[in-house]
Amino acid sequence: MIGAATTTERAAPSAGAWPRLKAMAIDLTVVAGWAAFAAVAGSVARASGFDFATPRQSDTFAFATLVAPVILTFAFQEASARRATFGKHRLGLVVTDRSGRRLGLGRALTRSAVKFLPWQLAHTAVFGLVAGSTSTGLMVLAITAQALVVASVIAMAIDPRHRAFHDWLAGTQVSTTGLARSESDHSSKKGKVS
Repeated sequence: MIGAATTTERAAPSAGAWPRLKAMAIDLTVVAGWAAFAAVAGSVARASGFDFATPRQSDTFAFATLVAPVILTFAFQEASARRATFGKHRLGLVVTDRSGRRLGLGRALTRSAVKFLPWQLAHTAVFGLVAGSTSTGLMVLAITAQALVVASVIAMAIDPRHRAFHDWLAGTQVSTTGLARSESDHSSKKGKVS
């Protein structure tokens, strides 16, 4: 059951900033594939007569086809029995609450929404600026979105338990399992006969 947290798990060592950044790079590669799909969906919508006449329409479409699905995917993966996104799983990392228990879906959704909030803020600002707006508010929004990402990475690097802003706000942590999966590990298991 995705929403239930088990009580038999115990806290593992906190994952360092570098493994977390590597896991995010893997996850962002997957997200880039989804973004390509969303771009195709946008092209099909335009060709079908849907007019992205306002920045708000473009922003809403991007949220519905890109940001929301990514938030939901990350949340469901981190609330699952595996407790990890694809990248975290590949590197032997898991997301838990502060006591080392599996996340419920609500906490996982909070974590993912906070993590991707700067991305959505940047989309909102960029769509307005590309449409020709000279709004100081949109410029501040764009800069704020980037500053939040940088500040969160710095917080993760200096916090003794390597928690980013989304971990602090959702009451979560990323820990190691000691079970990092490499291609060579995976290949050698395929070749073994039991």
